[in-house]
Formats: sequence, structure tokens, C-alpha cells
Amino acid sequence: MTDTPQKLGGIARSRSLSAQERSRIARDAAKRRWGEANISAIAGSPDKPIRVGGIEVPCYVLDDGRRVIATNGVLDALEMARGGAMIKGMNRLELFAAQNRLSPFVSNELLARIADPIKFRVGNNTAHGFESDVLIDLAEAVIAADNAGELQKQQRGIAHRCRVITSSLTRIGLIALIDEATGYQKRRDADELQKILTAYVLPEHRSWLQVVPDEFTDEIYRVYGWQRKPQNRGPRYAGKLIRQLVYEKMPKPILPALDEKNPSEKGRRKRKHHQFLTPKQGLDHFRSQIITIMTILRISMNKNEFKAHLRRLYSPQSEFNFP
Repeated sequence: MTDTPQKLGGIARSRSLSAQERSRIARDAAKRRWGEANISAIAGSPDKPIRVGGIEVPCYVLDDGRRVIATNGVLDALEMARGGAMIKGMNRLELFAAQNRLSPFVSNELLARIADPIKFRVGNNTAHGFESDVLIDLAEAVIAADNAGELQKQQRGIAHRCRVITSSLTRIGLIALIDEATGYQKRRDADELQKILTAYVLPEHRSWLQVVPDEFTDEIYRVYGWQRKPQNRGPRYAGKLIRQLVYEKMPKPILPALDEKNPSEKGRRKRKHHQFLTPKQGLDHFRSQIITIMTILRISMNKNEFKAHLRRLYSPQSEFNFP
């Protein structure tokens, strides 16, 4: 990347500040950013760590959604000694990041986050940590400093650890690792499931309304060669066809939820499934799928042609249980 005048100026200003001055500025920025929030861990414990480069690192998920690595876990991952810094008021990681050799490669935002660890509750205890991407960002800064020949010989072991971390982890991968280790993945999936069901499925059924046009039914009868008669409820397979081509194309949890709310009794259901769909997202998706299938029916001369069109639309991997 080209060194712009702004970048060079930033590096010069960074070098002109002492580690203490730079950290004080960063800490003030962090406090303005986060305030004095009262935060708790909702997932994670010391006995359920992730493994980073062969080292066990305690991690947590906070009630505001942030994924956090315990302070000592970050130090362990970098194979840095635990304990306080040599300068009063600075933590060990902060002193490392603010030193003149490394500071040109550490952004003000990153230093602000390192200078002010997140304080949170784990049960009745208080813990400190950093957002998970702080580990990745700091590792990348250390590698950049090492590539530029800025690190001391005794710091190259840390640079090696940083290369191990960045070669085996991505930001998204680290979040997924934390979610799995803390058990938050199951809770997250349950929350997402509930969001989908709330968007698509009503808690109670609505009064009957016609959302399947008569033309749709007429086209199915024409293509399959069925005779349409007054009061004829039609072959039971017609309902199965709608189930496969409409409801099964909605998000996966929708159809099981509809089956539970509207169970089949002696082969019939008291209501239509679409009576349980929300007026916006649920019915809109249902109608758009009906229109798609009706278009394919119109251009099909018979059921074999219809099935061929469906397979082209939904790819050869889609299997339909046609009689």
C-alpha cells in the first residue's frame, strides 16, 4: 500500500508521543465510546475454552452480543507473560501495543480497545477481556511491524505466534469457534428460529380468505388430465403438490410449525395452512411461489413437461415425490 502524506504524518505523530500519552488518549476515547455499561456474560465459562494455536483460551458472549476473550487468554495466545505492566495505570498488552516500535502499526481505535478492557460479570465474579477481533487485529499489526523489521529479537517469538493465529483463524471463524465453545450457537439458532416463525406464522389463524386463485387449480387439473366437477374436492395429490412446491420452498421451520398448528385429522385439515401465515412476509412469500408455479403450469402441455420445467427451475438436485 502506498504511504500517503496523511499516513506518514500519522506515523510521525505517533512516534512523537510517549506510550503513556498515546494510551491515555486511547483510554479516553474508549470511555467515550462505551461509557460505564453494566454488562454480563450470557454464555461461556473458564472450563469451556477455545483452542488457539494449541493454547486454551477462555471466552464469553456478552448480553450485548459481543464475543470476548479473557485478558489472560489473549496474553496466553500470544505467549506473553501475565501480570501488570511496568508503568502504573497501563495493562501489559496496552504497554506492548503502545511502544514506539509497534505503535505506527496499531490504529488509534485498536489501541483504545486494548487500553480499556471490557469489564463484565460472570456469575458473581468480575472479569476483564477484549472483543475477539482485537486478537486478530493486534496479530496483524505485530506481523506488519515484524515485516518492516521494527521488532526486537526477543519479540519475534510473539510475531511467530501471531502468524500461527492469523493463518488458522479468521474474524468470522473465531466468532463461530467462540459460539460453539460457549454453547451460544444453540441459543443463537433458537433466537433466529423464533424470528423466522414470528415473521411468517401467526399465533392464531385468520378467517378464511382465498389466496390460491381458481386458475391455479384449473391449470393443475388441465396439466394432470383430471376432470373438474362441481363440489369435486379433487385428488388428494393436488394438496400434496401444493405442499411440495409452495410450503416446502419457504424457510425450513415454517412447514413443521404450520403442521403443528393445523394438524391433519383423518387425512383432512380443519383449515388451510395459509390462514396461519402473517399478512406481510408469510402471505407475500406464499403468493409469489403460487405465481411462479402457475407460470410453469401455463407453459406446460402435460404433467411430464411440467415436471421437466420444475427440475430445470430448481436444479437437478431437487427431487419431487411425483406419482
